[in-house]
This record gives sequence, structure tokens and C-alpha cells, in this order.
Amino acid sequence: MRRKIVLSVLLVVGSCVYAAPVWARGGSVVSPPQTTMVGTLLVVDLSGSRIVLAERNLEVFATNPHQLDGLVAGQKVQLRVQIQDGRQVIYSIAPLPK
Repeated sequence: MRRKIVLSVLLVVGSCVYAAPVWARGGSVVSPPQTTMVGTLLVVDLSGSRIVLAERNLEVFATNPHQLDGLVAGQKVQLRVQIQDGRQVIYSIAPLPK
């Protein structure tokens, strides 16, 4: 009988304890790409690997510096972004003809 009581107490206490999930080191939170948007580039910062769109003053970072090759301020682009570690990053970018 004593064993049943101890087992019951352990089950009740064990069910009340919450263990928060632990992220692995170097883990990353990435959302799926958002909708496609078209905008005019206000700033192309190659050293900071970022662009700023004029319409929304939206700052977006490049995951690969080669994504910004050939882009200049004033150019229209089609852009898809995703959120990665709290920042908006370029998923895909394509210049549009004038």
C-alpha cells in the first residue's frame, strides 16, 4: 500500500513539473518566405550586406553578399523576404526592367 501512495505522489509531482525545451547551440529560427513585393532601392550597402526599399523604408539583409551584385540605388526589384533570427533577410531578389 505504501508503494502505491509513493508512486501516486511521484506521478502527481512529476506531472506538475514543466521542463522548457532547450535550443541546440547555433540553432536558428527561420520563418517561411513571405509574399513577393516590388520596390525601388533607396540604399545598397555592400559592406553591411543590406538594402533599404524606398516605399516602406524596409531594411533587408543579404545572407550571401553575391545577392547584391549588380544592384544600384534607384533600381526597381522584385523581392521575397523571410525572418531569420529576428531580422528580415533576402530569400530571393531579381532586378526588374525599367
